[in-house]
Amino acid sequence: MKISLEWLSDYVKIDKTGEQIAEILSDLGFPIESIETVEGDTVLDVEVTSNRGDCLSHIGIARELAGATGQKLKMPDVDFPVGDSETSDFVIVSIDNPQLCARYTARIITDVKVGPSPQWMIKRLQAIGLRSVNNVVDATNYAMMETGQPSHAFDCDKLTGKKIIVRNGRQGENIVSIDGTRCALDENMLVIADAEVPVAIAGVMGGLDTEISDSSGSVLLEAAHFDPVSVR
Repeated sequence: MKISLEWLSDYVKIDKTGEQIAEILSDLGFPIESIETVEGDTVLDVEVTSNRGDCLSHIGIARELAGATGQKLKMPDVDFPVGDSETSDFVIVSIDNPQLCARYTARIITDVKVGPSPQWMIKRLQAIGLRSVNNVVDATNYAMMETGQPSHAFDCDKLTGKKIIVRNGRQGENIVSIDGTRCALDENMLVIADAEVPVAIAGVMGGLDTEISDSSGSVLLEAAHFDPVSVR
């Protein structure tokens, strides 16, 4: 996993060189695959073992670094306006398979204007190998690489029946993913569906029909806990 030291400095004081930080992380059990310079930023490719999912993010690595160096961990301030409407006014969420999805949360964001992301965000995403798509998609990727929690944005207006159903796939169903691949589904796969058809493969990839586009005005933002074995 690639870590930007410029980005990392938002959460912990960076007063060492990339090589020194790489040595500290290696001693903590996080070997460094490479160190590179990207547009003035130092980027470390950190190997994170499967039992340390808590470190698959900039905050996770910052926490380890803070503990090793005695620095204070600085968590981001979270503040955003909340409207008077309830999410249930826009969409009803139901979980048909709680064994594979212990929690599914949805938030509706209205009056969205889709466009390019600010340059500072594009730079950080590109430094760690992610391409910029638009401000909504980039925000979900940025938050994932910041906190380690994946999320997905659906065009809310394209969800049939204003429903989100977390269920198993059905034999004969298929979905075209956002990368244009037609995926055959079966009963062993967990999917996110609207009232009629699957709109995402849970924890893997969203569907092309409900992706965010320039015309999207309302966004359903998903954050969930899917069974790790199912997703893997």
